[in-house]
Amino acid sequence: MHQIWVPLNDIPSGGQEYEVDEASVWAAPIKEFSLPYQVAEPLRATVFLLPQEDGVLVRGTLGGKVSVPCDRCAEPTLVAVEHRFESFEPFPGEDDDADVDTEVLRPVPEGKGFEISLSGLLWEEFLLALPVKPLCGGACKGLCPSCGKNLNEGPCACAHEEGDPRLAVLRGVRIDKH
Repeated sequence: MHQIWVPLNDIPSGGQEYEVDEASVWAAPIKEFSLPYQVAEPLRATVFLLPQEDGVLVRGTLGGKVSVPCDRCAEPTLVAVEHRFESFEPFPGEDDDADVDTEVLRPVPEGKGFEISLSGLLWEEFLLALPVKPLCGGACKGLCPSCGKNLNEGPCACAHEEGDPRLAVLRGVRIDKH
């Protein structure tokens, strides 16, 4: 993954804003994790960093368009990413577990302060911005569970079961609500 590390000691006390539109920030992890995503419209982020005594305050926006597979029919669907975020990233402490993944904040190699990974932070926010179950449309019929045909293109030739024959007597039952 393309890494963008910013030393917090280089940021003025009033904070600083960064613009990130480097395509490899998104393309590298998509390829690395073999995700079925394609950036359709360049993703751009604005990140404001404000160092604090015990960490860094992060505010930003992320926007663009991504093609992802529909959760029902697996056809590509365009998702607009318009995400605002705000978080606080605490400095790793001495008593923190050594196995804790510190992908976003780490000590500067020379030992003077900390640095933050804008690329790692933005990748996390990108994943949070995507819908959990993206759909190509609300009326998507999905795929046939037997043959895999896309039911949006028409019915398949599979013989569909009517369910458990022991429950056939209950199919006609209607419940009136008074």
